[in-house]
Amino acid sequence: MSNYKILIVEDDPNIADTLKDMLETMEHDVVGVFDNGPEAILFLTRNKVDLVLLDIQLRGRMNGIEVAGEIQETNSIPFIFTTAYADSETIAKAKEKGPYGYIVKPYGMKDIFAAIEIAINNHKLLDELQVPQLEAADLRSNHLYLKVDTKLVKVDEDDILYVEAKGDYVLFKTLEKGFVVNATMKKVEEKLNPAKFLKVHRSYIINLDKIVDIENTTLVINDKVIPISRSHKDSLLSRLNTL
Repeated sequence: MSNYKILIVEDDPNIADTLKDMLETMEHDVVGVFDNGPEAILFLTRNKVDLVLLDIQLRGRMNGIEVAGEIQETNSIPFIFTTAYADSETIAKAKEKGPYGYIVKPYGMKDIFAAIEIAINNHKLLDELQVPQLEAADLRSNHLYLKVDTKLVKVDEDDILYVEAKGDYVLFKTLEKGFVVNATMKKVEEKLNPAKFLKVHRSYIINLDKIVDIENTTLVINDKVIPISRSHKDSLLSRLNTL
């Protein structure tokens, strides 16, 4: 059996302690136990974790489903929902976040063992399927058609400096002009070539080739100062050819 670094997010201390004991009995490394979402998310930005066991009914500012959304936004870490509820409404909400598993309390060691092994394996399979996507992206069309007012405007990806969220709209900024389009950042990220573009903040996707300089929590593209969120900084630095 493999040993994994596992984070527990559970606001019931008795359940958290029991879960920790079970995981350690299975010789997993429990790297942290948190009873709230914000602290767990901050921990994930600073530490290597293989899997998160996440209570859906967290009390406080963020529930488990909201925490799952943040994990998907900022990390490639599989998570398993734990809950005392198995009603259709709870399951429907959980399914939207695409968990790698769903365990109903009370659970035993066999339940935890099976859920962890399946989650880790599925995550590895998904990563393997996604590896060729960066290479394949170079073979596809290198332009977009942006729906601006009543017409479609052709824009070469190489001309895009950055994309900025503007409420229900996004701004595609080129050297010569900007195009405002009714779309979500998630949809934009799916359409742009991941070999060239990277999300560095919840409101910004940048063209990596257009960066002028980077300093601490900001970068500059064509005199535009763009913030870099803490959760995206490592992925940005890993994509740069530095000395």
